[in-house]
Amino acid sequence: MDCLGAIRRSSMLFALWYAACGGAIANAGSSACSRESLKGTVDNYLAALAAHNPSNLALDPKVRFTENGTDTATGKGLWETAGKVLLKRSAIDTETCGTVTQAIIEENGRPIIFGFRLRVHDGKITEIEHIVAREKEFAFTPKGILDTANQDWEGVLKPAERSSRMAMIAAAVDYFDMFADDPAVSTPFATPCDRWENGMQTTRGGEFQGKVYPPHSCTPKGLGLIIKHPPRRVPVVDLEAGIVVAFVHFANSLPDFHMFKMRNGKVELIQAVIGAGAHSTGWASEETLKN
Repeated sequence: MDCLGAIRRSSMLFALWYAACGGAIANAGSSACSRESLKGTVDNYLAALAAHNPSNLALDPKVRFTENGTDTATGKGLWETAGKVLLKRSAIDTETCGTVTQAIIEENGRPIIFGFRLRVHDGKITEIEHIVAREKEFAFTPKGILDTANQDWEGVLKPAERSSRMAMIAAAVDYFDMFADDPAVSTPFATPCDRWENGMQTTRGGEFQGKVYPPHSCTPKGLGLIIKHPPRRVPVVDLEAGIVVAFVHFANSLPDFHMFKMRNGKVELIQAVIGAGAHSTGWASEETLKN
């Protein structure tokens, strides 16, 4: 993968983002976490959540916790109602000591869609970000995610199949700039490529707004959805598994993250978790660049 070419393809926003955050990524690498320790942190987090007991976790005294874009006290929100895990898949970033997980969990005996991000420093959780989708949320179809349980998201890629961190970030950033009839950028999609948004598969092909689209196409180009998204954050890149995760305040309305599975420089799968409407995602690194 030509990293320089990937940077040229990406939007000016990516250049601004990388200039602002690239140093932070490099510094985070100096206190790198192991893959196994981060997986253990995710498992411990889900167990503590189901037990409604955050005291079982190693939390930084100044840990910040948001749920659907709102600052929330640890132990409140989903902590009061979460149940057992029915499915989970995680992106593990050993350079930034961060994780993002898509999950289906039970709440009061019914499945809900749950996404969460953790940041770890010196063995303690410093950031927690929840996105929760319940029955009234956009495209809510937990069964659709359960039906994708056989998708290989966490398998480690062969070194020759992996992309660079910068190329993966560019692919994720550019995706949200493609909601136009003639976008100036282009995420590299595999053929086939499939996408699920809150469990609804949105790459079935067929006719939409008078146009016919091929099946298994992940591009949002020309779908009649001309949306200028605000800046997005890309806090987690799993180089080994080929997963990059972008958080965005979708259409300036919904807290959202998209997980992109990449192999040989192309996006093969997308899974999105989209929460209830909110004024922002709640994280300042995004809002300070908003137009």
